[in-house]
Amino acid sequence: MYPKMRTLFLPVILLICGKLYSQDTLKIREIDSLVSRINNYSIPVQRDTIKADRPEIGLKMTTYLTMIVQGNELLKYMNNVNSSVPENGSRRQMTAANTFYYHHNSLIKVEEYIVEGERNKEVSWYYSDNKPIYWTLQSEEAEERANFLLTMSKTLLSKIIK
Repeated sequence: MYPKMRTLFLPVILLICGKLYSQDTLKIREIDSLVSRINNYSIPVQRDTIKADRPEIGLKMTTYLTMIVQGNELLKYMNNVNSSVPENGSRRQMTAANTFYYHHNSLIKVEEYIVEGERNKEVSWYYSDNKPIYWTLQSEEAEERANFLLTMSKTLLSKIIK
């Protein structure tokens, strides 16, 4: 009897796992579709620049902030940092950015990238119902980072949307 049950349960388990994976994939596609629409909106963009140079240590740093707000809803917030520091007689350049995307003031995705010399890294984080649901970073700290970005997002929202 046991081998028959195993034969019966294996297809059922595979079917359930397939459905769960399919639902996650569908949700991620839905989020990416919303992000694409946000990026193609013709809504006025608000911009600001912050210079935080520290000449005493040779640091040059410029932060570009970009925000798209429609009515009382934040749609997109981007923080792009360009920096350079002296290193061994030359300057080490680095560009890093986080882009937060929202749907009805609820975080749906964060895109992060860093470019430093030949090193280029991109990571995406997906959210639904104020919880991280998927990320592309393969690391033990990935879930912790996902939760940190969610907390950061809530702080941004509280300061921008009143």
